[in-house]
Amino acid sequence: MNRDNIIQLTKDLINVNSSNPPGNEKVVADILKERLEKIGLEVEYIEAARDRPNIIARWKGDGDKKLIIAGHTDTVPAGSDWEHDPFNALVENERIYGRGAADMKGGLASIIDSIETLKSSGWEPKGELIFLGYSNEETGDGEEIGMRHVAKKLKANAMLICDSTDFDIVTAEKGVLWVEVEAIGKEAHGSRPWEGVNAIEKLGKFLIEMNSMAFSMEHQMLGKTTVSVNTITGGYKTNVIPAHAKARIDIRIVPGETKENILNKLEEMKKIAQQEDKDMKINFKELMYYEPVEISNEHPAVSLLVSSGEEVLGKKLEFMAEHGATGAGFFMKAGIPTIVLGPGKKEQCHAVDEYVDIKDLENASAIYEKFIKKFFE
Repeated sequence: MNRDNIIQLTKDLINVNSSNPPGNEKVVADILKERLEKIGLEVEYIEAARDRPNIIARWKGDGDKKLIIAGHTDTVPAGSDWEHDPFNALVENERIYGRGAADMKGGLASIIDSIETLKSSGWEPKGELIFLGYSNEETGDGEEIGMRHVAKKLKANAMLICDSTDFDIVTAEKGVLWVEVEAIGKEAHGSRPWEGVNAIEKLGKFLIEMNSMAFSMEHQMLGKTTVSVNTITGGYKTNVIPAHAKARIDIRIVPGETKENILNKLEEMKKIAQQEDKDMKINFKELMYYEPVEISNEHPAVSLLVSSGEEVLGKKLEFMAEHGATGAGFFMKAGIPTIVLGPGKKEQCHAVDEYVDIKDLENASAIYEKFIKKFFE
């Protein structure tokens, strides 16, 4: 582990703007490519969109095991009200400030430093160590140019995503189902509402029922599946009864629950609502879905990570589950057991004046180094 190298690489990565949107992750990938080639790894870009490559570096030894250690190369936009330039990294009070410091350019620097340390020590993997830097994570990669795209092209025995968890180990995360609900009414003059059917009123009535959907499946860390109505649009003029209204629903699904069960519940609710109200006309449209995922706390790779982390930090590591999403689900769906652990406090992700503690980056590098060595023993 080289403290100065970690600090400098983190600063270099922060100083190039890969905010998503629009992305431009190539500026980060180019820095990583130069470092990885310099230490002797085979590097390639997998690019499905201009200036938005996924970077893959391979270190091949003798053996059949394959391990991927990975992170995303984009950040959210900086926003406003920063005390200093978010794309001009500042080192102060043993912290590095800048957009992406915690989420997750500091984590990328720790990964690279751990690989450099192993290379310089003369160690060789008994198999293949793969570094992956994937793009378009911060917007979910609906375009399938980043993590969704590259997940289909890789195979490995295990994968470690080094996103910011403050050294907790993420072994489960909710799936995401976005649904658009549309109500269809009948337009009329606002002074004669009885001549029309108000789509906003019908939609509101249905959404109240929808918000009370009951789910029997309960996860020990994540609880139950949740439903949240997050956007509503409808109507176009104050004195016109609206014929159309739409809402977008964010459903977060716990492991063990299925999309099919949820969609069946919605259809049943629709059927009952239309029986009770002959003017109720409702349509559903699925906007996005990825399934919930979970890896056993007893999985061999998880056990190796636990022991590596506890040796470095000198304390017990905690397991956690993610109510949001890290991208691990796409790799799990592709058949790669995936764990998430990285430096950076959770409250710093996407925050104004984002920072990461330098000591956390040093500890992360040491953990990754131990984990990689243990994995290939």
